[in-house]
Amino acid sequence: MNAIKHNVGKMDFELNSSWTNFYHPTLVDGKRLVLYPNVSVPLRNEYGFITPKIGLHYTQYSLAAPIDNKGENIDRTLPIFSLDSGIAFDRQLQMSGRAFVQTLEPRVFYAYVPYKNQGYLPNFDSAINDFSFAQILTENRFSGSDRINDANRVTVALTSRFVEQETGIERLRLAAGRVVNFTDPRVILPPPQVTSASSNYIAAISGRLTPTISTDSNIQVDESKLLVEKLRTGVSYQPEPGKALNLGYRFTRDVLEQVDTSLQWPVAGNWHGVARVNYSLKDDKILAGLAGFEYNACCWALRFVVQRLTTATQTTTTAVFVQLELKG
Repeated sequence: MNAIKHNVGKMDFELNSSWTNFYHPTLVDGKRLVLYPNVSVPLRNEYGFITPKIGLHYTQYSLAAPIDNKGENIDRTLPIFSLDSGIAFDRQLQMSGRAFVQTLEPRVFYAYVPYKNQGYLPNFDSAINDFSFAQILTENRFSGSDRINDANRVTVALTSRFVEQETGIERLRLAAGRVVNFTDPRVILPPPQVTSASSNYIAAISGRLTPTISTDSNIQVDESKLLVEKLRTGVSYQPEPGKALNLGYRFTRDVLEQVDTSLQWPVAGNWHGVARVNYSLKDDKILAGLAGFEYNACCWALRFVVQRLTTATQTTTTAVFVQLELKG
C-alpha cells in the first residue's frame, strides 16, 4: 500500500509499505513487513529547487526458523535523510539552420543513512543496483527491502539538453556526474564489492540524433587508475513503425563483454520477422538467441518463435512459442 498527500503546510507526506510471504523449498521461509513513512519539503521557483526529505524505514520479519540464533521475530529501524537541489539555465541558439533551446542543469544530491549491522537479516530480494545516473541520485544503492545501505555521500551532476524548438524533440542530452563518499560504505552483499571512498565518474550521452537514429550510452571511469570500468552503449534505427534495428554493447572490467543485436522487419505482405542475438565476447559464445515470424492481420496475429538460452556454463535450454492474439 502506497499513499501520498501533497502540500500539507508546504510539506509532502508519503507512505510506502508492503507485506510479503516468502517461500523456498530449501532456503529460509518467512514473512516480511515493510513500512517507510517519509516527509519532504519541496521548495521550488521558476529556475530551481531544494527538497529536504526525512523518513523512517522499518522492517519486521517473522521467520519459519531462526537465523544466527537471533530468533524467529527480528526487526530493523533506520532513519534516512536526503537533500536534493538543482538549478536550470537555458538559452536559445541556432544549429544547422534550426532553432534549439539549450539547457544547463547542475544538481547536488546528499544522502545520509547511519550504519547498522544487517548480516543477521535474511536476504529475500536485495541486490546491488548497477551504477547509473538514476542510481547515483537515490538514497539506497540496493534493490529490494532486505538491505539498506549506510550512506554519507554527495552526488554532483551536470546535464545539458538540446531541445528542437519546432518539434520539442530532445535531440541530444549530455550528462556527467560524480559520487563522493565521505565514509566508506560498510553494508555489502556478496560477492565482495569495491567500497573505496574514492568514487568513480559517470558520463552519459543520449538523444534522437536524426528522425530515424537514436542513441543511449553511459560510461563509468575509475578516477584513480583512469580506466573504463563499465560501458553501456546502444544505437537504434527505426525508419517507420514495424521496422527496428538495435545494436548494443556492454562492458564491465573483468566481468563481461557482450554484444546485443535485435531486429524486427517486414518480410512479405503481412509477414514480419524478428530476431535477437546476445553474444559474449569474453566467453566466445551465444548467451541468448531468438528467431521467429509473425503474421499480422486486421483482427488477429499469429507468432511462432524459437528461443535458445545459456542457463549455466555448459547448459542450454531451447523453447518454442506459438502465440495467437485476438484484437478488439
